Amino acid sequence: MDNKILICDTNRDLVQVLKTILYELTPAHVLSEATIKDVYQRILLDRPDVLIVDLGMPNRNADKLMQDIRHEAGKIELHIISLSATAEGMRLALAAGVDVSLAKPLDLEELLGEVNLALQ
Repeated sequence: MDNKILICDTNRDLVQVLKTILYELTPAHVLSEATIKDVYQRILLDRPDVLIVDLGMPNRNADKLMQDIRHEAGKIELHIISLSATAEGMRLALAAGVDVSLAKPLDLEELLGEVNLALQ
């Protein structure tokens, strides 16, 4: 299992469900991080292939994180899937450079499709 998926969301129940589903249905090792402030360092350390991030994380704007990641594009090859409960959040995520923005509540089949496409 060389592929890695990093999930960043404060909702522990959602993270656990996603970890279980993605572990079972994708060829990837699934990692998680509960706070946005630690995600950037985790990305540099673990080099995941896919980042699934909740746009509404406290303590730091997730769109700022995405901009920081994209600024380092020469060093970090990462497919970013953002999650948002609002249309405005989805628009901001796309403007910040995410690859895909998905609406909450999540359609798990849609998420799986996007993750598997990114891992190809």
